[in-house]
Amino acid sequence: MNRILPALVLSALCIVSHFASVIAQDGLKKDDLSPKENPVAPLKVGDSAPGLKVTKWLQGDAVSKFEPNKVYVVEFWATWCVPCIRNMPHLAELQARYKDKGVTIIGFTSRDILGAPDNTEEKVLAFVKRRGQTLKYPFAYADDRAMADAWMKGQGHFCTFVVDKTGRIAYIGGPMYLDMVLPKVLAGEMTAKGVGDEMAKVDEDYRTVLATLNRDAEAGLRALMEFEAKYPALADCLPVVTAKLYVLLKHGNPDQQKEYAEALLRKAIKQNNVIVLEQVCLQLSDKKESKELVPLAVQAAEAIVRIDGGKDPYSLLRLAGAYLTSGDKAKARDYARKAIGGAKEESSSVYEYVEKEARRLGAEK
Repeated sequence: MNRILPALVLSALCIVSHFASVIAQDGLKKDDLSPKENPVAPLKVGDSAPGLKVTKWLQGDAVSKFEPNKVYVVEFWATWCVPCIRNMPHLAELQARYKDKGVTIIGFTSRDILGAPDNTEEKVLAFVKRRGQTLKYPFAYADDRAMADAWMKGQGHFCTFVVDKTGRIAYIGGPMYLDMVLPKVLAGEMTAKGVGDEMAKVDEDYRTVLATLNRDAEAGLRALMEFEAKYPALADCLPVVTAKLYVLLKHGNPDQQKEYAEALLRKAIKQNNVIVLEQVCLQLSDKKESKELVPLAVQAAEAIVRIDGGKDPYSLLRLAGAYLTSGDKAKARDYARKAIGGAKEESSSVYEYVEKEARRLGAEK
């Protein structure tokens, strides 16, 4: 019996719950969600969406209220939440794809969100100015915690909310299911609760696949392929991609590995899907002995840098690492140095991490 690494399954499960174990920067404190201080019940699918309480709209048209017959995605994030930021290019792609169908995606954050003090208006504004040109959807900021408390009470981590055409919550969870949720909500053939219940069944099916995958690689791969056939809109979501690519690289033949990796690369570039591109780069970079797969890892890293605008320190580190794996030490050193430069506007803890990694990749040589 072939067991998949437990860390792989854990990673996928964390993404399903939308980064339930997000690593925050120094000073992150857990929200006090005691009933005495927060008497409002947590949101659930089918509930009416709370109002938008925004101090400033930093980018895009302001949304004063949820209008009938329109659909909204409210994505909570913070400047220190790296997984949230990595998902933003895909949100931008979804906004472009569904804008003419009445969908508005809102990136919302606030001061001290989730109890972390390192999310000031200055840092949020600097982020939007630096990255907003490639992220063409509205960004909103609040200088108090009223909206975050109303929406995220009881969640314990960042969440994505979908508001249907009647103003009700049709989905609460991670962004991995948005490609399936949005068409259902736009069709208007189901109630908000109906959409939420159906997505809960999808999530249950996926967790069953993960359990099978963790017991037996070959059986898990068959289960993944059946899941893809049943839910084709989710074939490219990160947890499915992560597991399938891992199993193929471990047990597939070279032709299967290359074919799937190339298909993932093409789709992810087309969709500006940075998270999938990172997974392609990460897993293929481990195949140092393969003259066919390592160049694909470099292509994935190059695409990430293009999508990010060439200034994101994490993307630059990824590209430096890919070049080092490919044997191009000069380019690895060049991009490692660029990563240090790109981290100068980040928090001190981020800068220290980037500098340490960049030097490991040859920045000081």
